[in-house]
Amino acid sequence: MPLESENVDVATSPHWPYSVDLTIQDRLSQQTRDRILQLVIQTVGSNVSIPSFPSAEFLDVLIKNGIAKKLETDAWIHPHTFSSQTTRTELLTALIAAGCVCFGIMSVGKTGGMLQEIVRVALNNLVESDNSVLRDLQYLQAYMTWLDIGIWCGYKRKMEIAESNLQPLCTVGYIHLFPLHTLTTIRQALRKAGVFNKSFYKRIVPLPSDDDATLEGKWRQWVEQESYKRLVYHLFEHDIEVAFTMSRNPLTSYAEFSVPFPAERDIWLAPSPSAWRAIHLSKARAPDPIYNSLKDMLMQPDRLNTLSGDADFTMSISIFVHGVGAMVWDYRKQASITQDSPSHDDATTQLWLQSRRQDLYHLLQTTQTDHHKRASPAILTLLSEFLQMYLHVSLDDVQRFAGKYGDDQARRACATFVERDWTGQRAARHAVWHAGQVLRAARAVPPYQLRGADAIAVYYAALTLWVYGVLRGHAAVGMEKEGAMHAENVDATIVRLDCAQGREQAGFLGHGVGTPVLSLGWDREDREAQGITQRQRHLSSNDSGGVVEIQPGQVMRVGAQVLEGNYPNSGRDELPPMIMSLRNLMRDLGRLP
Repeated sequence: MPLESENVDVATSPHWPYSVDLTIQDRLSQQTRDRILQLVIQTVGSNVSIPSFPSAEFLDVLIKNGIAKKLETDAWIHPHTFSSQTTRTELLTALIAAGCVCFGIMSVGKTGGMLQEIVRVALNNLVESDNSVLRDLQYLQAYMTWLDIGIWCGYKRKMEIAESNLQPLCTVGYIHLFPLHTLTTIRQALRKAGVFNKSFYKRIVPLPSDDDATLEGKWRQWVEQESYKRLVYHLFEHDIEVAFTMSRNPLTSYAEFSVPFPAERDIWLAPSPSAWRAIHLSKARAPDPIYNSLKDMLMQPDRLNTLSGDADFTMSISIFVHGVGAMVWDYRKQASITQDSPSHDDATTQLWLQSRRQDLYHLLQTTQTDHHKRASPAILTLLSEFLQMYLHVSLDDVQRFAGKYGDDQARRACATFVERDWTGQRAARHAVWHAGQVLRAARAVPPYQLRGADAIAVYYAALTLWVYGVLRGHAAVGMEKEGAMHAENVDATIVRLDCAQGREQAGFLGHGVGTPVLSLGWDREDREAQGITQRQRHLSSNDSGGVVEIQPGQVMRVGAQVLEGNYPNSGRDELPPMIMSLRNLMRDLGRLP
């Protein structure tokens, strides 16, 4: 295990200046450190040599780093009731693995990958010996943590294992994929738990008259309930993101989630029972507030503007957008069936598909306008733009065109695009517009936060633009050969796809007027060639070296820049494995003739 605490200075982590400012009072004891070491030794046996193990102080730093990283998004592990003394060893080890992966130093990251594997095996061993742990919150949190690490780690084997192991965790609500001898017991226990259902959650309200013991009990009960809510919705978002990025059907259904939305961030992060009560009592609320859920919002989207019941607006919007994403997935599957069926030319079917796409598009745009007014995170904008892009182009067709399924399928996909005159269609222009907006949103994401589905969304956006560029290039060559290309047919109007929408963009979207371009910044190779230091703030949208037309090589260069730009203090070969793989893949595609 290549992790020597005396050789790793916390201050050397490139993530450190951008870490969440969080104070956790807990301190990892030597006894708990030994407990973690014992779990590692018992799990790996003689397969791994462990000549040394990090100190309790350094493990404490890694655990807190793992918890703090989760606060960047949906914060589903409560930091202020966390106690290493009473926390399951498997969860502690999972948090150490998460802290290692987010540390930004390759040797530390490798150790995180090894610990993630150890956690996976340890959790499987635990459930085989005692399946009652499936109803234990800390077990479920540890399971979710190793899934999060594995699915986006960049190593094919680990990613495939993590993808296939999501289904057991979904049994928290209703899906069961365990060995046959435990199937009946698990199904009965978890259906009785009903954590996807609103009835599982009780209203817990602190009163001014509560004494210290009563208040402490209420706070801890509330934190446990809130932790379940946040875990359940994190599971849902994880499932939808994996569905889009790995091209497999979701394992959960948006119609199942009547779980109330998570509480506001300031209440969740209250450091003590008294602070929790003070924040709660300071907020004006109805005597009997309505606690909305994903199911409620999908039935009545207008209710998003009047959220009550202490709901966290940013998290609620994120959950809602993922729910709409699940419906976008359904639409795409229906469209693919219709496209290849005899009913393809049926006017009623086509009208229904167009109407459904327009409804979902309007819903995403309206929601995006609302969360922009409240300065929601750029990651959320990136997801919304990606879904709007996906509404207008089949990523399955795009990947076929790029050769994912072999040369024969690539030729068929190319013929289909050409036959439909895809680049001349309004849907294609909307697809590349939103692809450009994905890149724009990605540039605004804070450093070191593009590391999961969002990074793959950047790749898909670049790939969509790449296909558009290839087809436009072939069409231009054909027109030149036929003598049909005249100077007056070339529109000199520049239309930036990665900036705010204006008159030029509206003309392009509506009528195809103008030449679409992307902003080109200084990429890492340029900076290193000119001796410019890498230890600087990531590229902003204003730090550009000009614009480039939508040409295959240039598009992929821009996509690689966007990913590298989110890791300002990392060398060219020091990026996280998945980011490096995506960067290299885009460069390879950009070099194709």
